[in-house]
Parts: sequence; structure tokens; C-alpha cells
Amino acid sequence: MLDIAGYFDRFGWSYESPEPGLWRSTFFTESEEEFDLYVMVVDDWVHFAVTPFLPPMEPDAAARLYPVLLQFNQQMRTARFALDSDGDVSLLADAPADQLSDAHFGRIVATLVAYADQLAGELRRLVADAGYHSPLMG
Repeated sequence: MLDIAGYFDRFGWSYESPEPGLWRSTFFTESEEEFDLYVMVVDDWVHFAVTPFLPPMEPDAAARLYPVLLQFNQQMRTARFALDSDGDVSLLADAPADQLSDAHFGRIVATLVAYADQLAGELRRLVADAGYHSPLMG
């Protein structure tokens, strides 16, 4: 099994392991928003998830948000948005276990943190304000 705890230790991130093969850490964006980062090893893959990125929302807000998430998925590198069975929006990334290194782990985590920092406020505002058009959407 990969030493995911060792990656967190080397990057100075605190974490817990609620069950075998699963690690949870927390980070803050520049705007002081707090997010949970989960790392899970399943078979030959390492799965990263910032979840919930956005909580479940009313159908009108979801109708505004989902097309935007699909557009972002096409533009983003390394990561993508997904919906879970509870309606939470998650930010995900994956890596083949045999290719994971300190550098690769660090790039994935840095990418997820950067997307959270850049997009969370904009997406929350889009959900809350039906008239809002994000400048990130061009």
C-alpha cells in the first residue's frame, strides 16, 4: 500500500485516517473558506476529493450551476467536478498509484487548492444570485 500519510507528513499537512485506505485533511483558501480533502487508495488508483465543494441546492440554482460546471470541466486540467448521490458537488482528481510521487502528489493537491481558491466563491455566488454572471465564464 502507498504511504499516503508520508506524503501528507512531507508536505506538512495534518490529517487523520478514519478507516484503512482513506485519509482526510483540511485546508483554507485565501478567502478563509474551509474545505475537506480526502485521499483514498482503491486498487491501482489514488482518488482525491474536495468534498463537499458545494452543498445540495434548490433545483433552480442547480439548473444555473450544472452547465457552468460542465464548461469548467472542459477547461480545467487534472481535476473535474462531480455530483454525489446526496447532491453535493465535489472537486475530484485521480492518479495511477504506480505513478504517484512526492512531486505528483504535491501538484494534485496544489491544483485542487488553487481551483477551490479561484472557483468556490464564484460558484456560491452563482448559486445564490440568479442574475449573477461570473466573469470567469467569459
